[in-house]
Amino acid sequence: MEIFELLEQIRQRPALYLSGNSIRQLKSFLDGYYWCKHSLGVPKSPQDQHWFQFQAWIAKKYSIRSSQSWAQIILFFANDEFEALHHFFELWEEFRREPGKPS
Repeated sequence: MEIFELLEQIRQRPALYLSGNSIRQLKSFLDGYYWCKHSLGVPKSPQDQHWFQFQAWIAKKYSIRSSQSWAQIILFFANDEFEALHHFFELWEEFRREPGKPS
């Protein structure tokens, strides 16, 4: 399953994939997803390449120069984990709408 489809499924039913409605849980899940792909020797797809640009896009959007993860940045600007998770999906859609991003 490609990352765009996986994120859409998580957005629709987070409890099915995450142990809580939390951006930290999402980050842990996705770290595991990519660790597994790497361990199995699965080559990076065009969607993976775009996903890896999300970190830099978030840091630029919020003018962050320190080495904070996308999840930490989003959480910092939210009231709680639940709001941060919701905001992640809004930001993800904004990121994907930019020209040159695969569908």
